[in-house]
Amino acid sequence: MALTTTTRGAAGPRRRGVLAGGAALLTGGASTLLTGCSDTTGGSDERTSAANRLRAAAGRDSAELLARYDATIGAHEALAPRLLPLRAEVARHAEAFGTSASASPSPSASAPPEVPGDEKEALADLAEAERRALDARTAALVGAPPALARLLASVAAAGAGHVFLLGGGS
Repeated sequence: MALTTTTRGAAGPRRRGVLAGGAALLTGGASTLLTGCSDTTGGSDERTSAANRLRAAAGRDSAELLARYDATIGAHEALAPRLLPLRAEVARHAEAFGTSASASPSPSASAPPEVPGDEKEALADLAEAERRALDARTAALVGAPPALARLLASVAAAGAGHVFLLGGGS
């Protein structure tokens, strides 16, 4: 019995010592690794600026889409039950991109979007607007940093669902 206790006792501290030493090495080396990987040429500012432009453009697209939903609901009140849940998602997308959901699409936009008089045409028009926003978000993925790319991809996927629900899917 004494031999088993000694063997287990000897193995325990050695294993813990190795783990503790490895953790200390990783902790101490992590700052060196992170410092070695940092970009000191100012490229980070350019990437941040580009990401901000992509985010702002996606926010404007969402605000314009939101205005189109509002105009369509205003023109065709019978479609409200079908469109309000999609409109609520578009409002959340605008907010996720940093755009107020109640903001107008752009300061120069004075007139609301035109809405066809026929409900089917109005839905098709709305589906086409969703498709254009989807295409813009998909194209923006190429230059987006990872966190923004995930947001763009998620919102683009939701937009694809909206296109389908509006009857614009094939």
